[in-house]
Amino acid sequence: MILPDKRPVERDFANITDYSLECPKGARKFFAFIHFTDDSTCLWSNIFTFNRTFATMLVIEKFGDCLEYVSSINIHEQEY
Repeated sequence: MILPDKRPVERDFANITDYSLECPKGARKFFAFIHFTDDSTCLWSNIFTFNRTFATMLVIEKFGDCLEYVSSINIHEQEY
């Protein structure tokens, strides 16, 4: 897996989740799978925002340091 500091790690899946976060009133809950060119995957869950466009912008901001290694981003809304 290629991390934002461009340091390879010897595994093919990472999970970025802060389970202590609570969804603000009126926001929606999303999660994203980020697939990299080295066939590794990262799951980022508990993305709280108002629509899928803002969720995409947050993912691009979070992984901005390694976008050249991203092969796809899949964003899904999570039901409560």
